[in-house]
Amino acid sequence: MKILFCNPKNSQGTTHSRKGMYVPLGILSISTVLKEKFKDKIDITVYDEDVEDADLTSFHNFDLIGFYATTFNYHTCVEYASHARNSGVKTVLGGPHPTVLGENIMHNQDCFDFIIRYEAEIPMVRLVEILLNNRSRFEDIPNLVYKENGNALCSPWVYENNLKDLPIPSRDFVPVNLYIQNFKKLYLDKITIYPGSIYSSKGCSWRDKTGGCVFCARLEKGVKFRDIDQIWAEIKLLHDKYRVNSIWDISDDNLNNIKWFTDFVRKRPDDCGDLSFFIYSRVNFIKEDIMDYLNALNVKEVFLGVESGDNDLLRSSFKGQTVTTILRAVKTLKNHNIKYFPSFILGLPGETVKSMENTHRLCKQLADLGGLDRLGCTILQPIPGSRAYDKILRETEYGNGLAQLDDIDLSFLEKYWIDHFTGVDYETVVEYRNKINQTMKGCLVFGGRDSNR
Repeated sequence: MKILFCNPKNSQGTTHSRKGMYVPLGILSISTVLKEKFKDKIDITVYDEDVEDADLTSFHNFDLIGFYATTFNYHTCVEYASHARNSGVKTVLGGPHPTVLGENIMHNQDCFDFIIRYEAEIPMVRLVEILLNNRSRFEDIPNLVYKENGNALCSPWVYENNLKDLPIPSRDFVPVNLYIQNFKKLYLDKITIYPGSIYSSKGCSWRDKTGGCVFCARLEKGVKFRDIDQIWAEIKLLHDKYRVNSIWDISDDNLNNIKWFTDFVRKRPDDCGDLSFFIYSRVNFIKEDIMDYLNALNVKEVFLGVESGDNDLLRSSFKGQTVTTILRAVKTLKNHNIKYFPSFILGLPGETVKSMENTHRLCKQLADLGGLDRLGCTILQPIPGSRAYDKILRETEYGNGLAQLDDIDLSFLEKYWIDHFTGVDYETVVEYRNKINQTMKGCLVFGGRDSNR
């Protein structure tokens, strides 16, 4: 069986700050698990349009094509899947967008034979096994949405990975050198850096405790950690095979569990001593007692979800932090010579000109303080799976129609949110976004973190 996995290009939305610089770990994990299970019975190809255009003329050469869908690239997935189905190829859709809207997609589209919600490694193994043996007991596959007699059916069985059972994702399916080249094209001052990415955990403890930030659309439940020794083996492999000397850990929050993190640092092998790290953290966890561990790990930069300089908005968006804790965190990082990358979101519930002025004021403070490497300032997008999206469904007249859709117009929804849940007009929000970016003109400016990816 010949299998293609495709990460289509975005058709809408904010550009991710490091798009095209890091490999698609989810697709690589699925590919690795399948190859280990079926060996020479299958042949796997990966097209990642973050680095290369997909060759649609080759689709007819495959037996099964899997598409990875976020809300940002879903429209392209439909276009490509329609082309594949017209070529007589079976199609499967996975990713965060169909995890939320799988039934809508199966009802509204005829270009997908199968949809896999949530984690896809084991469901893909079961699906490929059934297709290889020409069987049709799709109801036995966890996380699956499929059609039977014209009706969309959902498997009642939800499967969640034990991360410690998964192999190291192989990078042999993608041209790693292209990702490294993209990084070097943008970061001309970091020519000696060879970047690589890993994930050490999945999930967010804050989301589990509170339901999460109003804009967050990441879907993992609970916090799960990989085996520490396996992670270091993966990092060493990246270093030895691809010369990687800088690691981006894409986990939701690298300080979810302080004990796990300190154990991870203590187990750092001596031959990985020169590697540097870029990590994520809530501002609340950046305290003096963790700084020795950040320095021991050689953390060069920390991504901080600052979001706003207005305490009322921070409360309304369920951030669980204040301007005081934000300033304490950035000052602590600066005092220890660690760069920080603050992310801001305008259009939080109840946003006003006054609250945006407060955010602008905080940005000026950070610029004056120093220690900034980059920043991201975006406008809230109500992505499916987020509290903001659910709020539109529940509380607006547009909600009933939106509940039936599968292809979401984020540009429209962004403006609709501003009109209905803030006290400011959209044009003024855009003006302040540009003003904040201009405040940081001495730094590189990017879009924020893609929370649907």
